[in-house]
Amino acid sequence: MLCQFTFDNFRSYRDETIFDMQASAMKEFKESLIVDEKDGQAFLPVSVIFGPNAGGKSNLFLAMHRMFDAVSYPIYLLSRKDETTKDVPRPKVKGTDAFRFDEFHSNESSDFEVYFRTKGQEFRYTLSFDAEGITSESLMRKNVGGTRTAMLFERTEGKVELGSALKRARVNTSFNVDIPYLSFLALNYDIEFVDMAAEWIASTRFIDFDFRFEELILETMLAQEDESVIVGILNAAGINIDGFRVEGDEDDFENRRVWVRHIVNRKLYELRLNKESAGTRKMMSMAIALDDALKKGNLLVIDELDSKLHPKLLRFIIMLFQDPSINKNGAQLVFTSQDVSIMRNDVFRRDEIWFAARNEDEVSTLWSLSDIHEPNGNLVSKNAAFDRQYLSGRYGADPILDRLLYWEED
Repeated sequence: MLCQFTFDNFRSYRDETIFDMQASAMKEFKESLIVDEKDGQAFLPVSVIFGPNAGGKSNLFLAMHRMFDAVSYPIYLLSRKDETTKDVPRPKVKGTDAFRFDEFHSNESSDFEVYFRTKGQEFRYTLSFDAEGITSESLMRKNVGGTRTAMLFERTEGKVELGSALKRARVNTSFNVDIPYLSFLALNYDIEFVDMAAEWIASTRFIDFDFRFEELILETMLAQEDESVIVGILNAAGINIDGFRVEGDEDDFENRRVWVRHIVNRKLYELRLNKESAGTRKMMSMAIALDDALKKGNLLVIDELDSKLHPKLLRFIIMLFQDPSINKNGAQLVFTSQDVSIMRNDVFRRDEIWFAARNEDEVSTLWSLSDIHEPNGNLVSKNAAFDRQYLSGRYGADPILDRLLYWEED
């Protein structure tokens, strides 16, 4: 599970920013928490990031995606082709995404750290890069509940210092410096702790629902063998389709067609996929990712999950991860949203709600509702009307809706 993600100097985030999935001591929805049996530590199954347009919500998504993709891309590429690591295209680790609104940070590295648990181990993996490529990298681990942390490796540019475990494995420290050393190790050696870390990072799924994904990829990604899973999730969400039929080869996009079946008054009808509602198409595109995350206990990160979804469908997806009878394997969902209707005390714990906003220096800041104090010094009450207080600007990430509606009164 994801414990914490920390980064700085990436796009609109200039300063160190921490996104935390470790549950606070708050009492609400305790039954939904993911509890590690080894030490009793509790983690959040869901977190949502709200904020105004251009506040930094998507940049948090991109920061996570950039770090994880840097590790996953070489592994994915070589798992499909018989090539050596020197032939792998340089992963997308470039300093062009550093903070640009001052003279200092634009020339500095972007820094990332992910702290996570998998298979009884606790890992901290760091990665930094600038305009020239990767500047530093490290991997640490310890047993969950243990006190001793072991260094697996530390890298400064192309030079690598090995910990005792990797020294015993006699791994090579000469490698293609354009890829993470973690990727190099995962591709070339069979080392238990390295494989654990790389597999967890590579298993994380990122979904960005832009026009290209929804309109151009959906019809090619649907597979007939996934019909029962997709239909089951859609039916559970209240979308009544009976199934779908795929025509054509998956490599022939021009002639590939998906037909969706409906039964009305005991008669069967078929509609082209592009004639279905945007919400139905979006649920079909997400169904396999949702099912896969829940079955395997993986992390799923989605930008603008609420787009084109009815609030009831959005709540249904959230409930899949918050219900321990469904989420039996500790899957986690992190998503950004503009839908304030779900910002309710009967949907989220306070530490599951996050805000992102930019200040007058164009610097994005991220904070949790659980960290906000009322004027009297008390924390925001678990019974508060989160949505109304947010729209009134009391949580700092002012969506300016209230000012737009009542500007004539000023």
